[in-house]
Amino acid sequence: MVSNALILLAAFIFFSKLLTDFFYKINLPPVLGMIIIGLILGPSGFAFIVPETADYEKLKFFADIGVTILLFMAGLETDLRQMRLVGKNAFVVALAGVFIPLGLGFGVTYLFYSSVMTSLIMGIILTATSVSITVMTLMDMEKLKTVEGNIILGAAIIDDILGILMLTFMFGFMGESQGGVFSAILVIVLYIAGAALLGIFLFPLILNFANKMKAEMPVVSIALALLFCFAWAAQKAEIAAITGAYLAGLFMGQTPFRHRINEGVSMVGHTVFISLFFIFIGVETNLRVTQLHVPYTILIIIVAIAGKLLGAGEAARAIGFGWRRSLTIGAGMIPRGEVALVMASLIATEMKGVLFNETQFSAVVIMVTVTALVTPFLLKYIFRD
Repeated sequence: MVSNALILLAAFIFFSKLLTDFFYKINLPPVLGMIIIGLILGPSGFAFIVPETADYEKLKFFADIGVTILLFMAGLETDLRQMRLVGKNAFVVALAGVFIPLGLGFGVTYLFYSSVMTSLIMGIILTATSVSITVMTLMDMEKLKTVEGNIILGAAIIDDILGILMLTFMFGFMGESQGGVFSAILVIVLYIAGAALLGIFLFPLILNFANKMKAEMPVVSIALALLFCFAWAAQKAEIAAITGAYLAGLFMGQTPFRHRINEGVSMVGHTVFISLFFIFIGVETNLRVTQLHVPYTILIIIVAIAGKLLGAGEAARAIGFGWRRSLTIGAGMIPRGEVALVMASLIATEMKGVLFNETQFSAVVIMVTVTALVTPFLLKYIFRD
């Protein structure tokens, strides 16, 4: 059979730029246009591309690179001095952004399914924060380098690590041994420590060496190679690849080559890859699923939004932010995305439909899409000048 991947790639690129231009003109977040393209061309619409096909797998690889590059760029633009200043605040926001959604997700799921383990699974999934939607929106608004932007970035990374640790602990608790839990924690700690050492001491030497190469754009190329190494190592440590990408960008952002790398990577990312990631949020959403429990899904969406908006927002208020800045931080923590989907997929595979079935998985997918659509609107409204 002839592959349609190339013509689909062409359509995705063309329509993503067309709708981005249109959404800019009508003063709406352009990321919404990309998600809508995915909904129209995916299984919810005309089904030109559907999951678990050869064309889907080929293009999904591009999408995965897109979110990795996006978080790398966010790291490059992060002010490390300001991040140190907001570190404690980000941790407080992260804790509220974990335990409030965890409790709400547990309560709603237990109300419908009366299973402690199923309820705990859904609660853990709701702890994740996909900062990619927020990063793209704040970049478009030129607000990423604000105090609120740095708190959101820091808290989102902490949220994902805490969620993954809780998931690891749950799997260990259900097994015969706790050894897997403690080894997973040790690997995560070693990864972060190793990444910091390499980023602080080795990155400047490698980039200086690249700068002396007689080749086309060697600094940008080597920066991308280091980015993918960090992302791969994060996956091996059972942390999200985007966490590794963000750390790589954070450390490269402290070098004299920051602006050159940002320009080159931005051109590569925005040309193809980043648009594809947001399109695939829509593609991976099937609004026609037959086993959708509508009341349960609606409540999961509500607690997913309220858990982050009120939890993280109230935490921000408690540490001294005004109501508007607190709402901004809460809104920025709302979206779930690749991390929540990866967690749900892993659970569905491990549980083999026993404690986490297709109905609950469908609720997660719909929730991810709705939170991705809601966040840009909220940020644009609350974070206005």
